[in-house]
Amino acid sequence: MKKQYLINFLFICIIGIWLFPLLWLVVTSLQQEKDVMSSAIQLFPRHPTFYNYIKAFSSTQILVWLANSFIVSFVTTLATIILDVPIAYAFARIRFAGRTILFWLVMAAMMIPFQVIIIPLYTQFNSYGILNTLAAVLLPRLAMPIGVFIIKQFYEDIPYAIEEAAFIDGANRFQTFFRIMVPLGKAAIVTTIIISFINAWNDFLWPLIAVNESIKYTITVGIANFQGTRGTEYAMIMAGAAIASIPQFIFFGLFRKQIAAGLAATGIKG
Repeated sequence: MKKQYLINFLFICIIGIWLFPLLWLVVTSLQQEKDVMSSAIQLFPRHPTFYNYIKAFSSTQILVWLANSFIVSFVTTLATIILDVPIAYAFARIRFAGRTILFWLVMAAMMIPFQVIIIPLYTQFNSYGILNTLAAVLLPRLAMPIGVFIIKQFYEDIPYAIEEAAFIDGANRFQTFFRIMVPLGKAAIVTTIIISFINAWNDFLWPLIAVNESIKYTITVGIANFQGTRGTEYAMIMAGAAIASIPQFIFFGLFRKQIAAGLAATGIKG
């Protein structure tokens, strides 16, 4: 019994540590700038106000930045699914020469830090003339190796008898893939969708480098720009960060069951 209480206490502590920054974000966004800069620590705002949110919407292009982030995240996620699902299916279900080597080459891409390829990527995009566009922001993330891994692991657990029955009934490889394997892999596909969307939404370094016009900023770059154009208004920055977090919480809340199912099915549930 004592062991169970200890485990519960540890879980509560971990959850508290995770929630505290979110609480601090919301509290700071509801404070006046003078209260934020005071030496007294305030876990709850003395004079809560939505002034920082109003100012963020009225004096910045935050709606445009949100729209840009949504476009980049949506196109990136759509392209990731279109590319990752058939690649994962081929690795999991189709035997061909060099399959294992190709798979591990794809996995090796996860071990290369993005910072390593920024300079050649910038040079290449500059030669194409697409810098300072949303296309330059989303192109490097059109496929995701971790998505290939998640979906492949899921497909490997599906009995081959299901495909064999479809082949016996006259279905070809493409019909089997689209009508049977894609619907069966929904949990893993939704997990990949969430990971891809959140990664694209939170991306900061590459959009900062690839875009230099404020009207083309994503939300992460736009919020960081608060510090340069308006001094350092911490309360307003926190309000912007809170606004930027809302779509992610909504997205996660809508698909939380599918995420848990997908991670459990692929054997990597943490």
